[in-house]
Amino acid sequence: MGRKRGQQRLTIVHPNCAGIDLGSRAHYVAVDPSRADEPVRRFGTFTDDLQAMARWLHECGVKTVAMEATGVYWVPAFELLDREGFEVALVNPRAAKQIGGRKSDVLDCQWLWQLMSYGLLKGAFRPADRICELRSFVRQRATLTRDAARAVQHMQKALVQMNVQIDQVLSDITGKTGMLILRAIVAGERDPRVLASYRDTRVKADEATIARSLQGNWRREHVFALAQAIGRYDFYQQQILACDAQILETMAGLEQDIELPDVPVAGRTTAERELAVALRRMLGVDLTAIPTIGVGTALVLAAEIGPDLSRFPSCEHFCSWLSVAPGTRITGGKPLPGRSPRVLNVAGQALRQAASTARHSKSFIGAAHRARLARMDTAKAVKATAHHLARLIYAMLTKGHEYVEQGIQQFESEVQDRRLKNLQRQAHRLGLELVALESAA
Repeated sequence: MGRKRGQQRLTIVHPNCAGIDLGSRAHYVAVDPSRADEPVRRFGTFTDDLQAMARWLHECGVKTVAMEATGVYWVPAFELLDREGFEVALVNPRAAKQIGGRKSDVLDCQWLWQLMSYGLLKGAFRPADRICELRSFVRQRATLTRDAARAVQHMQKALVQMNVQIDQVLSDITGKTGMLILRAIVAGERDPRVLASYRDTRVKADEATIARSLQGNWRREHVFALAQAIGRYDFYQQQILACDAQILETMAGLEQDIELPDVPVAGRTTAERELAVALRRMLGVDLTAIPTIGVGTALVLAAEIGPDLSRFPSCEHFCSWLSVAPGTRITGGKPLPGRSPRVLNVAGQALRQAASTARHSKSFIGAAHRARLARMDTAKAVKATAHHLARLIYAMLTKGHEYVEQGIQQFESEVQDRRLKNLQRQAHRLGLELVALESAA
């Protein structure tokens, strides 16, 4: 049927909206031409410029603002406008891509305003402000952890240059024995037997083997590089401890006023157990009860998502946002070739890393992951298991139910039931009937 004459193709969804093209030195703002004599204005990036931009938007009667996620330039503008009471939509630059052939700051902000006014743009998920504060601390901790790992690599490089093969007899040179030996080397000790005497009783290698690995060439420049790498490692460890204190303090203000069952929490150290308890009080459920999800993964999920999932209408929307749902790039009834567009999602990546460790898990999830590995490649199996974990997390956070382990026997029983139903369907098509061995006897 044809479209009626005079019928409007697109309707205005957000009449009181504006579009902002962000930059490092200037922001261009566009509003409806009927609301201002100068519908496009340029503002600086200083704080007083952002305040002037907010006042002008209030004068124009703007309620909704659309801006692209451009680097980190959007953070000050987003936080100030959100504080001023605007509904700020942080949109994906790929969804707001400008028409080819015409590209300028003025056209970009006008294009954002037009798309937003017709409801063609959706804002990205952004948790509550207190959760964003926790997320910043957790991401800062992840950065410090990566920097500390880089310092450990520099320590190993200096040891290799000195031909000190301590990493072959110790599984972790940053453990108790490894750090005692390295600090003694920096302090000037060169006797391998004295260095090997720092061996902890839990180390599997004996003192003679450790002493053999500590015979090297003690050149001054290599020892100096080792000392500086140890100094950087110690500094990052202090920074991580300070970050952990801020994380616990922030999570203390996010605790829910609910009664939780008295069950043990996961964690090998006292700090991990304290963090697990804080996570449980914040989320209302214990995510670490799910196999393959440790305290670190649960902390990332709590910081990136938070306990409130009301922004996601269903579990399918939640899994799609995490980029762990099955692809929907289909045309003509057939999947499109090639890979789907890469989506950088910190929470989704944490779930994929947790799913990759399910191979050796003696649980229902571990058995399901091993079954997936038997019929598909590793990347697809990891994504499917991450999807499984995401559905469990959505159900726990939205319904408040604790995780109940079903066990490997339950998985094998379900597999056997599916195989039996499949055989019954095949026999029915052939006009046959399956009979159990006991009944046949």
